[in-house]
Amino acid sequence: MESKLLRLRRIVPPEGKTVIVPIDHGIEGYFPQLEDFRNLVSALIAGGADALLVRRGLLKRVADLVAGRAGVVYRVSGATVTSPDVQDQRLVGTVFEAVRAGADAVVFTVTIGHPKEADMLTAFGEVVDEASYYGLPVIGEAEPWSKAKEEERAELLRQGARILSEEGADIVKTFFPKDESYYPKIVRYSLAPVVAAGGPRLNSQLDVLRFVKAVMDAGAIGTCMGRNVWGWDNPELMVKAVAAIVKKGASIEEASRILGGSR
Repeated sequence: MESKLLRLRRIVPPEGKTVIVPIDHGIEGYFPQLEDFRNLVSALIAGGADALLVRRGLLKRVADLVAGRAGVVYRVSGATVTSPDVQDQRLVGTVFEAVRAGADAVVFTVTIGHPKEADMLTAFGEVVDEASYYGLPVIGEAEPWSKAKEEERAELLRQGARILSEEGADIVKTFFPKDESYYPKIVRYSLAPVVAAGGPRLNSQLDVLRFVKAVMDAGAIGTCMGRNVWGWDNPELMVKAVAAIVKKGASIEEASRILGGSR
């Protein structure tokens, strides 16, 4: 379908590599970096982000900055930090409103291994069906249940990538386990291209670059990291450094030089 291809190309350029930056964290807790959101969005775009992942409220307030400069991934799932379970993802937006807002894709999270995984998967399937009607790409996000044992998480993520791609995701956004030997196993088992989620901020910018290099070497087509991009002093430079690895195959050392003395 031409409409899906046109939208996908605004998220993943023709060369097939992408840097997506989520800034949809506002309902999940307090992040001081999100207070001055317009300057943050400008910095991310200046750094070369291909697309921004946002919720409807933020999109309304930054559309003028984003238009013609970056793709828009519209979040339709959510759970708040004030709710009993932030991993119990619910449908909080609609594909119809995403289309009306001019989004290039929608994203929905399924917490793999969660007691309510089946409910989330049902909602995800409904999103895929509606999005297919409009020619709107779907990003399925696989997140492991936080109460799963550490040794179980790698397999949950591999299975999660396959589940969401089997159920119609055009792109799978997934977390990665501590065991780097599992990275290519997760990517290979997905039917759809994979982008790497970042999760909580890592200890250093160098750790972030090492992670990006590892997931790209494992076969991912890019990253979809928020806190590990805008959680540092200079988000613009961090996007440039990540993009150097993702798009140009830069080494960790080459990418780190872009950061200079930024922390």
